[in-house]
Amino acid sequence: MALLTDGNPNDTLALESFESGILGMAAVEKIDLDAKLGLATEEISEDVLNILLDHTRTVDPQSNIRRNVGVSDVVVTPQMKRWHALHTLEIAYRDAFGNQLNDRYQAKLSEYRELARQARDVTIKFGIGLVLAPMTRAQTPALSTTAGSGAAGTYYVALSWVSGLGQEGSPSGVTAVTTAVGTELVVQPVNPPAGATGFNVYIGTSEDTLALQTAGPVPVGQSFVLTGGLAAGRTPGDGQVADVYVIGGSMLRRG
Repeated sequence: MALLTDGNPNDTLALESFESGILGMAAVEKIDLDAKLGLATEEISEDVLNILLDHTRTVDPQSNIRRNVGVSDVVVTPQMKRWHALHTLEIAYRDAFGNQLNDRYQAKLSEYRELARQARDVTIKFGIGLVLAPMTRAQTPALSTTAGSGAAGTYYVALSWVSGLGQEGSPSGVTAVTTAVGTELVVQPVNPPAGATGFNVYIGTSEDTLALQTAGPVPVGQSFVLTGGLAAGRTPGDGQVADVYVIGGSMLRRG
């Protein structure tokens, strides 16, 4: 699961699975859905932090420093992802209704406000997932080539950070490079986060064929050189699994 601080849990296409006409409405009313997605992330982050501060002082592993760490260790569960999507739609229709005072928009606003409230309740009941060693989403790696015996080709690359506990963060965005005959692909990570001890590299001949190329995490400070062709490794994950869940305020269960 991605961290809440890794970026918006949903994108505009994901909103269409809840409201098929959202892109058309946003275009007509000149509503920036990316901005609304970001606003929903901010508001949910504030809400989650308030829950952790107000109701979990005795069970939150980071309770003594919660104000400092904020929500940097909170993972996006499927329940929270749904909450984010519905709250974004609530915000979008709130703007649309405010612009036009249209009864149809008011009905949509009321619908998504209630659905978002229900999704929030389900998220809190299921539990707010926390990780003990958060690994932020990796930045897009820097790609280059070095002299070698490789064949020419175009490669798509993503990278993820790994903690000393072996937990892997969300993969970076995918970037691509074309190599020439007699060269090898070099992958260089960018800005390792605190706590990262290594990184995994995923490479494919398209964005849909990314596979793990490292036998184990490459130590921080080193680069990865692709030699001998592509390995048939596993596909990229979607981030860390929660170590603990804060439920309802005063209960805690392990993931």
